[in-house]
Amino acid sequence: MRHQNLEATICEIRRCYWVPRIRSLLRSVIGKCALRRLKKIHAVPPLMGPLPIDRLTPHIRPFSYTGLDYFGPITVTVRRAHEKRWMALFTCLTVRAVHLELAHDLSTDSCIVAMRNFINRRGVPVRMKSDNGKNFVGADIKAKRFSEVFDCDRLQSELSQRGVEWIFNSPFNPAEGGAWERLEQCVKRVLRHTLKETSPREHTLNCFLIEAENIVNSRPLTHLPIDANQEQPLTPNDFLLGEANTPQTPIANAVLEKTCFLRQQWRLARQLRDHFWKQWIAEYLPTLTRRVKWCQRAKPLQIDDLVFICDPNVPRRDWCRGKVERLYAGADGEVRRADVLTSGGLKRRAVSKLAVLDVEGSESG
Repeated sequence: MRHQNLEATICEIRRCYWVPRIRSLLRSVIGKCALRRLKKIHAVPPLMGPLPIDRLTPHIRPFSYTGLDYFGPITVTVRRAHEKRWMALFTCLTVRAVHLELAHDLSTDSCIVAMRNFINRRGVPVRMKSDNGKNFVGADIKAKRFSEVFDCDRLQSELSQRGVEWIFNSPFNPAEGGAWERLEQCVKRVLRHTLKETSPREHTLNCFLIEAENIVNSRPLTHLPIDANQEQPLTPNDFLLGEANTPQTPIANAVLEKTCFLRQQWRLARQLRDHFWKQWIAEYLPTLTRRVKWCQRAKPLQIDDLVFICDPNVPRRDWCRGKVERLYAGADGEVRRADVLTSGGLKRRAVSKLAVLDVEGSESG
């Protein structure tokens, strides 16, 4: 019956034979079938790990811990021709703010220019995270080899002597970059509603990027107030600008002082900043502790296990097979990555993309 469903197989058997308790017998036969196991095999993700320190550190400068990703392309009009442009999205992993830069192409030089513009405006990050793209890998290698990539002396010392720590995620595992993948959807949604032209001019696209950045940074991080006396929700712009950058209704009894005291204003700005961080700790930080998936412990991967490398873009019959050569554990001790030796060479993949082949069970069956 070529592995049809249970009822069709029973119907075909009963044309010639009557087997008592045929359903339980068929289930045991199907459970021992090696071909059936190969068709039904799937990857089991490990237990969701704790959040990194990048997401939980308060009282730091925004964009100290940054995630970088590209999205696009978007067609722009250059003179009488149409060209493609990409968007570099920098996100603060702590306060969830975004910074958008226009990238000319996907080359390493364009990536370095985008990072240089970001560093000059937002400061030097302590740690950067990105996907394992060739343009990011190339920029990282080039920044380590050549000290003249950045013209500013301070940036040269930070990158060449101290070094900005750059962490690459596992290949083909977008779940590790969910912090910036989610914000990409927000930016794309804003651009979809504001960018009416199919191929705008480059300066027009840059204007829309700045507007989309402001809109996304004005989104609430905490719950909206129910009572008018409650505080306004916390937004990323509170940490960047000191306010939500939205039109506020002026208070009727407010008295504007003509004299500006710089020391007093500095103290008020510092108190306001501390107030935002207290609200971030009290209201936003507890919402990060929820776990809605990957809550069950799975059998850990072992060295010399035979695995399938699961790829949703490739048919199952074309999945690559290999043997686990090395394991990489996370901070919590759970195995998160593995090096797999295949016919095409050594490949590093996330454990959630590897399906273990039950060779022993098939041999015993």
